[in-house]
Amino acid sequence: MKCMRKYQKSTRKSKDKSAYKKRLWLLFSKYIRTRDNGRCISCGKQDDIRNMDAGHYIPKSAGLSLYFDERNVNCQCTRCNRFLHGNLSQYALALMKKYGQTILEELEQERRQILKISENEYFDLIKLYKKKLFDIGYVS
Repeated sequence: MKCMRKYQKSTRKSKDKSAYKKRLWLLFSKYIRTRDNGRCISCGKQDDIRNMDAGHYIPKSAGLSLYFDERNVNCQCTRCNRFLHGNLSQYALALMKKYGQTILEELEQERRQILKISENEYFDLIKLYKKKLFDIGYVS
């Protein structure tokens, strides 16, 4: 019985974290697309932010260390992000222009880090991106 309660607690916590992660992603994605004025980093196409994606240079599957990294995530049109699988050659050139020649190395080093985000950290990040959206004048 004790073991069952422990399992239920850990399952409930992972569901809570999953909900926080989804909420954070929605805010973070809006912030990135708004920050970049709806302009695709890979091809330069500009559109309403609702028609654009927040695309990762190093994919989300690499782990949390770059999942919410503002340098690794930039506005992309759906064509580049989804159909051209990120259009990574153009993405890389744009990243170097935007952040400097060492950005790809920096992201690659951070990719190797293992990061876990607690519920409190998710909550703090949610507050941060709500504030950032407010500061840049985002109106839903």
